[in-house]
Amino acid sequence: MIRKATQNDLPAIQNLYSILFQGMAELEPDYMQEAKQDEAFIQSVIREENDFTVFVVEEEAGIQGFAIVQLQHSPPYNSFVQQHCVYLLDLVVNPETRGKGYGKALIQRVKEWGIEKQAAYFELSVLTRNTQAIALYEREGLRPFNQSMRMRLDRE
Repeated sequence: MIRKATQNDLPAIQNLYSILFQGMAELEPDYMQEAKQDEAFIQSVIREENDFTVFVVEEEAGIQGFAIVQLQHSPPYNSFVQQHCVYLLDLVVNPETRGKGYGKALIQRVKEWGIEKQAAYFELSVLTRNTQAIALYEREGLRPFNQSMRMRLDRE
């Protein structure tokens, strides 16, 4: 079942964030590290402050994943078409329950939420090395739009 998170879901979301951050640190150890997400941030998202919301996927065993999204507006640059977008900040599914369609279900709910909010498009950022996530997003209709590039300056 997909639903909006409540304050009671905070421990499960915090645990899933640890899994997400660990995975990111494994993929990009030069830039990412294992961490605990700020509890105040999660609480504010659950309260839907600053146009955020969080959806959770729940089964009998508990919360198995979440998606945090924000309704955003185009920056005020002359070349940008002014419109709203749904930005997927974070999505994670418990590794023990991956392959059950929970990621797909969360993305579908995010798209529905975006339509409800009259967003023109859906956007996210993903680590280049996160090939599993990229494959999921592409299966769900997302396509590359912009590319971020980076290089280390503090070592050769």
